[in-house]
Amino acid sequence: MVSKFLIAVSLNDENFRENLTKAQRLGADAVEYRIDAFKNKDLDHCAEVINFGNSSGLKAILTVRAQWEGGVEEIPNRLDYYQALTPLVDFVDIELRAEDEEKEEVLRLVKNSCKKLILSYHDFEKTPSEEDLKEIFNRMVAEGADIAKVACHARSWDDVARLLCVAKKQPIPTVAISMGDKGKISRVAGFIFNSVITYCALEKAFAPGQLTLAEAVELRKKFFGF
Repeated sequence: MVSKFLIAVSLNDENFRENLTKAQRLGADAVEYRIDAFKNKDLDHCAEVINFGNSSGLKAILTVRAQWEGGVEEIPNRLDYYQALTPLVDFVDIELRAEDEEKEEVLRLVKNSCKKLILSYHDFEKTPSEEDLKEIFNRMVAEGADIAKVACHARSWDDVARLLCVAKKQPIPTVAISMGDKGKISRVAGFIFNSVITYCALEKAFAPGQLTLAEAVELRKKFFGF
C-alpha cells in the first residue's frame, strides 16, 4: 500500500515549476495538488502542473476539495477534473460526505486506473466522540477507501489521543490529523498509529499546528531514521 510514512506538501499552481523543484529538493515524498486553489483551472494547465511534479519523482495526490469542506473555490464540474487527472496521479481524495453518485464515479475511475482512493472527513470545530470516529472510519472502509483520512480540530490532548487511538485500530491505512496547536504532535507521531501521510506547507505554515516541509523532514529523520 504505502511503503513508508509519506510527507506531502500541499500546493496550488502558483510558481509551480519553482515550488515543485523546491519541494523535491527539501525532501518531500508527494505533492497534494489542490485544484480548488489553482488560479488557472484549465484542464490542460492542471495536467501540465501534475506532469511536471511527476517528472521530479514526486508522488501525486489529486484533491478537488469542495468548498463546504474547506475548499478555496467551489468547482461545480468536479467530475471533469477527476476524469481527466486521475490517470496522472497516485492517490485521489474525495470527501466521505460527497454525493453518493459522485463518490461512486470517482471510485470507478480510481479502480480502473489502478490508483488509490482517499476518502476524507474534516471537522474544523471539534474532534468527534470515540463512537462517532469509529463510525466515520467504518463508513470509509465500507465505501471502498484505500486510505481513510480524518482531520479534526483538537481542543485538548485527549482529543489528539482519541483520534490516534481509533486510527490505530483500523484495518486499512489512515491519515489521522489533529488540527490546531495541541494537535501538532499528530503530524509526525501519527506514523506510530497507522497514519501514513502527513501534509505540510512548503515554507510557511498557514494554520495552527501545521508543520513546514523542512520541519516534517527533520522530525521524521530524527525520530524514525528515514
